[in-house]
Amino acid sequence: MKKILAVLIIIAMAVLALAACASEDAGIRTLADLDAPGIRIGVQTATTGHAFADENFPDAYVDAFPLFTDAVMALRAGSIDAVVIDAIPGAQFAAVNYGYIILLPETLTAEYYGIAFQHGSRLTPMFDDAINQLRADGTFQAIYDYWILELEGAPRYVSPPGTTHPNGTLLMATSAGFPPFELWESDRIVGFDPCLAQAIGDILGYRIEILDMDFGAIIPAVQAGAVDFGMAGMTVLDERREFVDFSQGYFYSGQHVLVRVP
Repeated sequence: MKKILAVLIIIAMAVLALAACASEDAGIRTLADLDAPGIRIGVQTATTGHAFADENFPDAYVDAFPLFTDAVMALRAGSIDAVVIDAIPGAQFAAVNYGYIILLPETLTAEYYGIAFQHGSRLTPMFDDAINQLRADGTFQAIYDYWILELEGAPRYVSPPGTTHPNGTLLMATSAGFPPFELWESDRIVGFDPCLAQAIGDILGYRIEILDMDFGAIIPAVQAGAVDFGMAGMTVLDERREFVDFSQGYFYSGQHVLVRVP
């Protein structure tokens, strides 16, 4: 069974639980409950959710964390009241913490993730062409099936036999702690983004090396040429285009809110 269906069931069950407890609990059950003095909203520093919370919940206190993992732990512990987070990672955190937190169904934003490059980088059109090729040959969908849908029997991407990387190594900046897009597995970073980057590198003849850093440091690192590209579930925004170029949007997403189950 697709894990995404299980997540939807969990969300539905938790929504019913919220409704059942509404007369007894004074906690957050709607977005309107968030914008109030004394409410503490967790976000990851420098993300779209951080900007959204600052702009749309002026009466609340916005508490910025280095990683979403830290914010979710604070929510579960009760030191904050909500977390503004991307839809897919939010659903995964809700599933892992079933019975403690729930993802509210309302979508706050509509956005696309893109890959960040230095202005004028020759890599930008090359990556776009590679993404188009991966979509056309079914590889993109296979990566999606494995990491996002977690379909039973879906194979994990491996480089095709005979793949070589004559063009050297590209350094990718990311911020692990954003499952299923990037996360640590033993001693390496895995997830949808690293897997897609590997597939792109296989087409272009580059080996991909991944560097973990704070999310807010990725664009400065790309801009300075310290890394070749940034890929971290990063929303394409006009404000960010002032500092970097972006590939085509490769993943559609939106912001949601995690709250505690009453």
